[in-house]
Amino acid sequence: MTTSNAASPAATRRTKTLLLTVLGDAVIPLGGSVWQETLVRALTTLGASVPAARQAVARAVGDGWLTSVRTGRRARMTMTDETIRGIREGRERTLAFGQSREWHGDWLFVALTVPEESRALRYHFRTELAWLGFGSLGNGLWISPHPENEAATQRLLRSSDSPGDAYVFTGARPASHTPEQIASAAWDMESLRERYTDFLSRFESAVPRDPAQYFTSWVELVTSWRHFPLFDPELPERLLPADWPRVEAYRLYHQLTSEWTAPALEFFRALEVEVTTN
Repeated sequence: MTTSNAASPAATRRTKTLLLTVLGDAVIPLGGSVWQETLVRALTTLGASVPAARQAVARAVGDGWLTSVRTGRRARMTMTDETIRGIREGRERTLAFGQSREWHGDWLFVALTVPEESRALRYHFRTELAWLGFGSLGNGLWISPHPENEAATQRLLRSSDSPGDAYVFTGARPASHTPEQIASAAWDMESLRERYTDFLSRFESAVPRDPAQYFTSWVELVTSWRHFPLFDPELPERLLPADWPRVEAYRLYHQLTSEWTAPALEFFRALEVEVTTN
């Protein structure tokens, strides 16, 4: 009987996602450069196996996130300018996420046609439009309550060599449905509520006891919160169901990051020092 060290696809995705958080929130503050072994130790602290951690770092190099330079028996990993720029843009979106915004009732519409066989392109647009706060009404029609994102939407649609067509409409006010009906049709609000409830349940009771636990809890917290802009369009308060949990989750996230960031970064820096001196 043979065994395999290969991680499952779910474990591989999780490790890659955690690595992205480590790069953005721990490596960039160190100047964007770190020892390969520091990243491996950080990922194993977060629950990855050593082979899975090494594979994630290697793939990050292959995907252009990092460059690698040998220094003696060690490899020095440096984040590429493109990676740093992309992470910082995402971080700005995450930091702004969850704040109350005034809404005047205008919507931003995108009518998008992509051939069925262009699955990768369809996935790309779906992910990026969700990040910009769009929900789907079906048949290639996307809607967002954030008309201020028109320029970013135009850049997205122009950035790809799309074989399809895209039309953008601003200042639109649907005549056949109320705003509440539009929101209910475009987004699964109950599923989103469950995500917030799970987030609150998971982190309200978290009490780190040592430096490694602070690091683990902090990375998990930041990673979990970083995903909310992909699912939550930040609907105006008037469109939200009663007792919507986003405000409570927002407060908890910022409270815990203020408490956990310093000890978590201290732990990560200690890993770097340990690798350097060994």
